[in-house]
Amino acid sequence: MLNYANETAIVGIGATEFSKNSGRTPMQLATEACIAACADAGLAPSAVDGMVVYSAEKNTEIEVARNLGVEQLTHFSMINHGGGAACGVVAQAATALYSGAATYVLVYRAFNERSWHRFGQGVQDVHQSPEAFDVSFSWTSPFGL
Repeated sequence: MLNYANETAIVGIGATEFSKNSGRTPMQLATEACIAACADAGLAPSAVDGMVVYSAEKNTEIEVARNLGVEQLTHFSMINHGGGAACGVVAQAATALYSGAATYVLVYRAFNERSWHRFGQGVQDVHQSPEAFDVSFSWTSPFGL
């Protein structure tokens, strides 16, 4: 078992305000929260070289990295199990740091359930850009039915 308790640390935390209608997309919220976490850590967002996310995250690491000015990701991982992944994403980030796969790892989760897309809602009334998962699955999913 890895013992990296004295070798890794959470150095910054960021969040956006909680509201009923933020007027911003989930990507905007993700970017704002990531920038806030970097500011809290005293770190330029472009210094991030690793990212870990939940499998339910719709904001892809490539888009978030681009919005932050990250030039190269040396580590990325995704943890399944939705809400049960909270400990897993932190463990994956610590492992990436401890192993040397990355120097600064960002863990993020962003959604806009209240004013964007509600869980359990079948149809969105707000246009959302194609996402990496949707595009890759579009080749194997039936359409026009």
